Parts: sequence; C-alpha cells; structure tokens
Amino acid sequence: MQNNENKLMKIQYEYDDQEYIIINKCPHCNLDIHPTVENRYNFENNTYKISTLSLSCPSCKRDYFIINHFDNVGAPNERFIMSIPKYSFNENALVKNTSQKFQQLYMQSINSELLGHLDLAFFGYVKSLEILIKEIAIFQHPESEDVILFSNLNTCLEQFHSTNMHLFSKKLLEILKNDYLYYYKTPDFHTSSELVKDCINYFLLYLEMLLKTYSLNNQAKTEKPLKS
Repeated sequence: MQNNENKLMKIQYEYDDQEYIIINKCPHCNLDIHPTVENRYNFENNTYKISTLSLSCPSCKRDYFIINHFDNVGAPNERFIMSIPKYSFNENALVKNTSQKFQQLYMQSINSELLGHLDLAFFGYVKSLEILIKEIAIFQHPESEDVILFSNLNTCLEQFHSTNMHLFSKKLLEILKNDYLYYYKTPDFHTSSELVKDCINYFLLYLEMLLKTYSLNNQAKTEKPLKS
C-alpha cells in the first residue's frame, strides 16, 4: 500500500548551497518523491527574507510551490511556511472511503501540523479519530446509530470495537479519555500526536477491509447457484 508506507513529514532539501524544508510527499499524487527544482524566487525587505521553490513531481509530472522564510527563525524545521497547493488526499483511496467531515478535519489537522500549530493539530487528530471510529461503528451497527453518536469515544470503543481494544495502550486510552485535566497537567501533550495518528492509520486500513468484505459478501448473495 504505497500511500501508507511512510508518513507525511518535513524533510531537508539542498539546492544551490542552501538548505530548504519541504514535505516528503507530492501534494498532488501523495507519493513519496524526490522532486526536481524548476525555478527559485526570492523576496526580501527590511524584515523578511522569503524563498519559493517551484518543484516538479517526477511521478505525476505536476508542479507545486514550497515556501520557506530565512529571517530570524529558530529550528530549521520552522523555515517551512506552506505548500501551494496545500497537502490533500486526492489520490489516497483509504481516506476516500471516509466521510467529508473526517476528510476535512483530518486534512486541516495535517496542514496545521505542517505549519507548526501543534496544539491545534493534536486536538484535530483526536476528533478525527473519534469521527472515524464512530463512522465505522455505525457502518457495522446501523441499528445503534443514535447510541453511537451520543456516546463518548471510550464508551464507543468498549461497546462497538471490543475486538480492537487490545490495540489501545494505557497511554492512548488516557489521551482519549481525558479532556481539560490531561491537557492542564501535561504541557507537552501534543507530542502524543504520533500515537493518535498511528491509530487513525490502523482504522483506515480496518475500514478498507470491512468495505471489501461487505462487497464480497453482497456479491456472494446475488450470485446464482450453478446448475447441476
């Protein structure tokens, strides 16, 4: 599964004796790539120095921009400003299986993380996971939709995802169970984002398996028996 082998992340990119921060995937086709620089544009005033790389994807052959700033920034990772277009899941079949609500919130969370808004990204990932888990529960138990919608996340997991509960470590359950108190006592709570994202990836794969099984079962029901 090409689209799920590596996570989206910021990486270093050397061009013309200058180090840039780019993303490791093409924002068009979602594949891991080493892009080619088509052009570079520099903008500068008394306060800011901005550099824009025009990159080309060797896979889909489409162009995009990565913008970095080189004024007084802290860590090199903070040079990244944005990509044009923003990262999306246009070619990601697993995310396409989900609702628009999940896709919008999950993409906003990822783009927030790229921009360094780690707290917002963390909250977005947790709510994305809740939406995904409840959508799967409703798919499997449509008769219990109202119960699922109005239950909290941990109750939904216990009642409708009991076969998956072994995947949830004590740490992850603590993250999902607590609200203000957890965030109040844990100043670096957003470092748990990777744990939540791994859980989202699992349930995206689980949803794909469910949809394939559902399709095969329906196909078997509609097939006519062979004549003897």
